[in-house]
Amino acid sequence: MAASFGGVHSTTASMTRIFEHEGLLNRETGEPLTEAMIFGIGGGLGAGYILWEFKERDSANLVLGFRNRWNYQVDYVNNLCDRLNIKTEMLETKSTQKAQASVDDALERGKAVLLWTDKACIPYHGLLEEHKRHFFYLIGVHSRIGDTYTINDIAPQAWTLTRDELIEAHEPIATSNKQRTITFDLPVKFDLKSAVIAGIQDHLEHLGRNSNTFSLPVYAKWAKMLMHPKNKKGWRTVFKERAGLYITLCSTYEWITFDDTEGAGLRNFYADFLTGADELLDADLTEAIQSYRSCARLWREFADIAFSDDVPEFARAKELLRERYSGFLKQDLDIVSKNVRELNALEKQYHRQGFPLDDTQVNILFEAMHHQLNAIYDAELLAVQHLKSAMLGQ
Repeated sequence: MAASFGGVHSTTASMTRIFEHEGLLNRETGEPLTEAMIFGIGGGLGAGYILWEFKERDSANLVLGFRNRWNYQVDYVNNLCDRLNIKTEMLETKSTQKAQASVDDALERGKAVLLWTDKACIPYHGLLEEHKRHFFYLIGVHSRIGDTYTINDIAPQAWTLTRDELIEAHEPIATSNKQRTITFDLPVKFDLKSAVIAGIQDHLEHLGRNSNTFSLPVYAKWAKMLMHPKNKKGWRTVFKERAGLYITLCSTYEWITFDDTEGAGLRNFYADFLTGADELLDADLTEAIQSYRSCARLWREFADIAFSDDVPEFARAKELLRERYSGFLKQDLDIVSKNVRELNALEKQYHRQGFPLDDTQVNILFEAMHHQLNAIYDAELLAVQHLKSAMLGQ
């Protein structure tokens, strides 16, 4: 079978292609498991919202999480592998030499490797120096010829990194972190139906928690923070002087629409998983599938409310984002780098004094986002309830 590359979400895309590389097949069909199926078995969806404030940079940094345990990558990988009866061998070290030796040794044995990297240190992402040391990013390393390594990373064709580039990307983001490498020993057999049920149960339990940071209540909290007149984490307080509001709105659009997602916060992707699961289970998942399609539509609408085409300055940035991600999929690195620089220039231009909306327009915007987030929260709760009801007979 010819090697395939790419995918939707960096973590599940990397693992799907590694499992395919290692020969993991659905015994019923003889085909590799799809990325949507891997995504769902791993626990499916998550929820997360954090607004970091950086006084020294006079700005704020928005983080959204849409995948189960998006903030605990090791737990996600371990849960997924346990459900598929896959054994993992993980190395965590602060020794660059030892980490790279483990990668080379695995590749020499014909095994692909999952690496934790710094996305901004991977040259083909075209990010700037100031973006480094912020976020982990998982990639699959599939082979090596000399000092050139074949990489799986979202695009439908393989990427390559030199040895020095791979070593830099694999360096820890912070001094407290270690370099992490995982290889996989695939099972003789696994129970796909049981794995799917376990993934759905994890999804339901995870999204049924009361966490205001890592589960569905975070969306009600975010809606409240958009309108709260005094809370120090409220948007009216944080963005009183508009500093950082432009990049936060742009990031909201990017997180939902482009960054490690299918265009709707992974809600359509999870519906794709449930569509495949429906064929395996003694349950009718139709209503749950439709509910998650509805959630996807609401998330797309929210992204366009937050960063509307009706504002020319926003429309230009959206055009650049579309070109950037399209260029990445086509492996046009000139377009990627050019658009990253232009987006960064717009961020600086509209950082404070140049923000394109007046106070009345900002109030209208926050209120519209508030109402849409509450609608999303209600729809997400309903989707969980529909899925839970469908699974009661399992």
